[in-house]
Amino acid sequence: MDIKEVFAKNLSALRQAAGMTQLELGDRLNYSDKTVSKWERGESIPDAGILKEISNVFGVSVDYLLEEDHEKATWQASEDATSSEDVLYTKHKTIQRLVQAGVWLLSFFIIVLCWVFTRKFFWLILIWTLPVSFLLAIIFTSLWSRHKGRDNYVFISLFILSLLTAIYLSTLSHNLWMLFLIMVPVEVLLYFCFKLYFDKKKRAS
Repeated sequence: MDIKEVFAKNLSALRQAAGMTQLELGDRLNYSDKTVSKWERGESIPDAGILKEISNVFGVSVDYLLEEDHEKATWQASEDATSSEDVLYTKHKTIQRLVQAGVWLLSFFIIVLCWVFTRKFFWLILIWTLPVSFLLAIIFTSLWSRHKGRDNYVFISLFILSLLTAIYLSTLSHNLWMLFLIMVPVEVLLYFCFKLYFDKKKRAS
């Protein structure tokens, strides 16, 4: 049997044993369900890096993906590995939410203290908390997200926009509204950078 057909058969069996759809697997790997479908039809085979990612998802070795004969016991192992990965992913998301909630809680605490001692409401603290929160989102996304490319595109854009907003509101200078024009070349640059990233992944498939 051709290696593409062997891989197609193994991938399809592993995915179905784990109770995953092609779309769900594609999301984990930052690929479309159409690409996963091509793999399972034996039309193409991913490169070594993606094979490694797939092996990690199902808790098997790369060799397993490319071998024709397997023992049934391995399927259960792949289900357990997938379940463990889901638990780890949930823990990571919980940590992210707790840290970001802590940042906002700290901001409100500082505002309350300022009000108690100065009787002034420093609302700008909340405005500056926004870019800090989006920066944390970028860091956590880079570390743990299953959709790094897509999520980082959104969070980087929001971070820059919130930072410009914070600078503008802190100065309240009429001339500084032109700062927001920076977003135009920034968005164009981000678009092409991430387009290259996704195109590279597609070519790898």
